[in-house]
Amino acid sequence: MMNCLVCKTELRKGTTVLTFNMGSNRILVVKDVPALICDQCGEESIDLDVSKNVEKQVEKALSDGISMGFIDYNAAA
Repeated sequence: MMNCLVCKTELRKGTTVLTFNMGSNRILVVKDVPALICDQCGEESIDLDVSKNVEKQVEKALSDGISMGFIDYNAAA
């Protein structure tokens, strides 16, 4: 398991919510994103593969013309 970069406490598996403000009144929220979370300070760490997957999901939503909405990470993965 990894330790927090901020306070050095051990990180635990969990999920987080990522919000993307894309300008021109376009806002997307990705829910239930897998992350490592610090119980001590709240710092969150997201794996590179997860980050790339989120990026693909956001790009697809934008190309589909969605200007505001929620994406469930697991449903869209």
